[in-house]
Amino acid sequence: MDATPSIEGHERASVVQAWKDSSRPQRALVAVMLALFAGTVLVFIATWARHDIPMKPWAVGGAMLLMLVFCIWHSWMVKGRNQTIAFFLIAWVLSWFFEFIGDNYAWWFGHYKYTNTLGPRLGGVPILIIITWAVIIYSSFMLIDWLVGIMGERRVRSWWGRGLWAVLVAAATATATVAWDMMVDPMATSRLWVEVAHTKPWWYWSTGGPYMRELKVWRGPGGIPIGNFVGWWLAPFFIVLIFYLVFQRENKISGKLVNNIPALIYFYMFLVVAVFVLEMNWFENGMNQVALIAVFTMGPLILLSFVKMFWDYT
Repeated sequence: MDATPSIEGHERASVVQAWKDSSRPQRALVAVMLALFAGTVLVFIATWARHDIPMKPWAVGGAMLLMLVFCIWHSWMVKGRNQTIAFFLIAWVLSWFFEFIGDNYAWWFGHYKYTNTLGPRLGGVPILIIITWAVIIYSSFMLIDWLVGIMGERRVRSWWGRGLWAVLVAAATATATVAWDMMVDPMATSRLWVEVAHTKPWWYWSTGGPYMRELKVWRGPGGIPIGNFVGWWLAPFFIVLIFYLVFQRENKISGKLVNNIPALIYFYMFLVVAVFVLEMNWFENGMNQVALIAVFTMGPLILLSFVKMFWDYT
């Protein structure tokens, strides 16, 4: 089916036509991402049928590494080599710095400590955490870019206009990033890691806080401090702000099937953790509240993504 014009001259094409118009590397990335979705759904169907929650830290690490590959792959095609190197270097260095002062000096996020569950650490910060920061920030940033139709452009000419635009994009990205942590933090600190998986949680809070205080934790008074989410917002805000002001350039690819990848990664990050915490609810009542919160924090962006996809390809 050929591309068909819609109102106001907006060109829309079928999924089949969009696939044909894509290069082989673009098709490969989309195909691998969809295959991962299919495989993950099958795994969750099996674990749900057996009533056997897959609390395997190595599986978490493998999934995050795979998501990082997808993000870099996508960025290399859409934003180019220089922007890709700049973005991920900024994300890795600054996220490590924020986590380092947080873990060692209790700044930004609150009083917390990492355990050895997530593997090798650098300055007390698990390398896997730095990888995870880059994945969720990049997918959130490029999701906003794709939804709004920015395409990497910096249309405002004045210095104050560019600054304001960068602040808005960084704030939107930071908010989308925090939405994911609203679900992850209660999952990562749950006592179920000890009781079911026979390993320590990913980290623990020394002082606790008011968010989800009723859930059982491995160590500490329970609950997550509000300052944690403030830190989770500020870290991606500054990462994206710096990148946008200094390195942002127009995307090399726009209007292609591959531009949907950040939405799929963001959805994948939601799906995996949401189903995971619902399975944790088998052993501890209240974890379903965590999934419910995610539905109304990450859910609106995901639904808007589906609306855009439907608009673009029907």
